[in-house]
Amino acid sequence: MRPIKPRSELGRPLPYAAYDRRQYPTVGVEAGYAAWADVYGELDDRLDIALFEASPLVDARVGGARVVDLGCGTGRIGRWLAGRGAAEIVGVDRTPAMLRHADACGVYARTQQGDVTHTGLEEAAFDGAVTSMVLCHVADLQAFFAEAARIVVPGGFLAIVDFHPFFMMNGVPTHFDDPVSGKPVAIENHVHAMRDFFAAATAEGFAVREMEERFVDQAWVDASPNYQKHLGRPVTCFWGCERGGG
Repeated sequence: MRPIKPRSELGRPLPYAAYDRRQYPTVGVEAGYAAWADVYGELDDRLDIALFEASPLVDARVGGARVVDLGCGTGRIGRWLAGRGAAEIVGVDRTPAMLRHADACGVYARTQQGDVTHTGLEEAAFDGAVTSMVLCHVADLQAFFAEAARIVVPGGFLAIVDFHPFFMMNGVPTHFDDPVSGKPVAIENHVHAMRDFFAAATAEGFAVREMEERFVDQAWVDASPNYQKHLGRPVTCFWGCERGGG
């Protein structure tokens, strides 16, 4: 049997700046989302909710569950979880301005300011965790999965949607128009290889049960012609995991 090449010899993604086509001024996560919070609007459901709704794991687990929404933002995913019958939802976000909007939704039992890698929540308190479009802002994936493993019960689930690394490498950063200047501002991004999601999840005791990718199809382009340049390309991906020990 030939020896397996060490990962260090197989290359890895570059820092996001190497792919950035727009070259907008870039700010940190907390500052960016604090400025964006009051004009945040609604994310396109085709990017993330479509993936959650296509997941047998999510379909089987959310109803009646106590779920933590990691990086809850303005509460959009919390509203969706409530609509799918989650028994109790707790929201965590780094940005107080986002949490004020989440609180106003009325779907969270409580919200808490904290980083998704260090939430401050109690151990083994949740049947599952959900996060959407957050890990592109997290430098240390293993720290995220370690925290998810700490707060989810053995046998619990973890459902993740994030930008597909292919899309990230196309060089369009997470960005918004500054409400004061009207000029575009980017928020710090990190590019993670698919293997790094898998390796970090399994290292922290999660079994990856599902993986799916959201491609831009013709129906999407027909509804949103500005996506023509992305036709046939993946924009987001989904990981459905179960924590061992259940």
